[in-house]
Amino acid sequence: MNKSGNLPNKTDKEQWGVTIPGGPFSDFPGAVLFVERNGTVSSANEQADLLCTFIKRGGSEEYHDALQSALSGRAAQVNPLLVRAGRDEASRVLGAFDLALLPWSDGASALLLGRNISLERNLRAALIESRQRYRDLLEAACDFAWETDREGKISFITPEGGVGFSAAELSGSDAVSLFADPSSIITNPFSCRVPCEEEEIWVKDSFGDERCLLVTSMPLWGDYETWHGNRGFCRDITKLRHDELLQANEIHRERVYNRILEIARSEMVPMKMLVSVASCLIPALPVDAVMISHFDGDVWQPVAEEGEALQLDAIARVQAALEMGETVYQETSSDGVLVAVSAKFRDQVNGSICLWRKGGRVSWSPGEGELLERIQIQIGISLQQFGHHKELQALSSTDPLTGLLNRRHFEHLLDGFIADNIGDERTHLLLYLDLDNFKYVNDAYGHQEGDKVLKDFAEVLKSKTRRNDWICRLGGDEFVLFLPAVPEREATGKAQDLLEALIPAFSREDDPKWSLSASVGGYLFIAREEQNLADLLIHADEAMYRVKRSGKNGVYIVGEKNDEVGS
Repeated sequence: MNKSGNLPNKTDKEQWGVTIPGGPFSDFPGAVLFVERNGTVSSANEQADLLCTFIKRGGSEEYHDALQSALSGRAAQVNPLLVRAGRDEASRVLGAFDLALLPWSDGASALLLGRNISLERNLRAALIESRQRYRDLLEAACDFAWETDREGKISFITPEGGVGFSAAELSGSDAVSLFADPSSIITNPFSCRVPCEEEEIWVKDSFGDERCLLVTSMPLWGDYETWHGNRGFCRDITKLRHDELLQANEIHRERVYNRILEIARSEMVPMKMLVSVASCLIPALPVDAVMISHFDGDVWQPVAEEGEALQLDAIARVQAALEMGETVYQETSSDGVLVAVSAKFRDQVNGSICLWRKGGRVSWSPGEGELLERIQIQIGISLQQFGHHKELQALSSTDPLTGLLNRRHFEHLLDGFIADNIGDERTHLLLYLDLDNFKYVNDAYGHQEGDKVLKDFAEVLKSKTRRNDWICRLGGDEFVLFLPAVPEREATGKAQDLLEALIPAFSREDDPKWSLSASVGGYLFIAREEQNLADLLIHADEAMYRVKRSGKNGVYIVGEKNDEVGS
């Protein structure tokens, strides 16, 4: 800075005492020097050494302007005058002076009085740097700083504002209004009387989205321990918490997948394995319902169901979509979200995984979708094993010609039924059927035609019995039926209705010798602990042979006292 002005004309050197050292300038606490019109220093004290070096090196443009002003009779000032280590502006500053240049000896020379302000300048620079450093650290450590008054209202906010709100929008507002759920706050860092360090709170931003803030605050106390409010700063850690949640969910899903693999390796029975997987998925995802179904190309069969029952119409829509080639099906309603993925084995759909999550605002995350894609491979393998297991069970438990139960499996089922129903006083009907004159069919038309008759006979039996009735081919042309929970008054009527339903299958108009019919014997009993399955079959067989001896093509039902049961 260069300042100039008029100075009284003082020409008496003795009056001014210009001799250095000595005279009035000897006590000046700074640099004193005289500069002649040619720019050279004629006299200087010790404090002026740095300025003398500066002048000898040529000075600066600002200095020369001020010197010319002083030599012309006008006082001038340069503040600050920077003395550098080199002539380059970027070189290190050796010292800084507040330099006053005064006319002397009628313009023959100039008096220079310099106050070294290096320390003052350095302190000011250090203070400015310290303030900037504090500001930088504060900005790095938090997203915004704030103060609240005694009423909990925001009295100060950093100019940038916070959580999407401008400083003007937040100033004067109640800090509690920012909370996402005020009722869940135990300690309010904006109005607490004790220091809070990194208190985690959830707030809503200007868009209504929730954000997580880490709040550090200090209470403000005045005279007489009067509380005036709080001061603190907030750091937005929403992304950090979101990333932590994603990582935790990823770890959780990996554990779920590993658990499913462990179940698949340890459980040898496919159906039990699938039930265990469904049970695992309920709390793991979590969901409210799981259904794993097997598809053999024609029929869907639920294999494992856990949780709430799924609606039949929703299941039908899922199955229709998957049969049309969709691999993922999603259906959203006000009650929740239904998601289904197809299970495959060697690129062929062999089942589905159907999941239900209830609630008005629920969804499926990409991570959960990835987990379903991973487990559907293992589920597809298990469903294929289930299908093979089902086929083997069918081969071992059914008659290969008619598809009816074979004798071994029928006896196994009946044994279990009796054991499970001991104490139940309801009566059950065991029917023994034997085709009359079947030998003629085999002799006259061959065994191929005989097999066709047996299959037709079996189909009629299936169509005329209930879903919980069991039909068994004992061998040859002998069949046995078990009809649970049949009252005594209905027993003979049911057997008679069954015999009449078989008449169309026995008819053949082109052969008058074709006289097929059936002899039906039955035994009506109550499940008791001492009962023997072989005895039950013997009773029904004896009743059937009584029909045979009476002319065939009839029904005879006996009870536990070997008395005939009336129709």
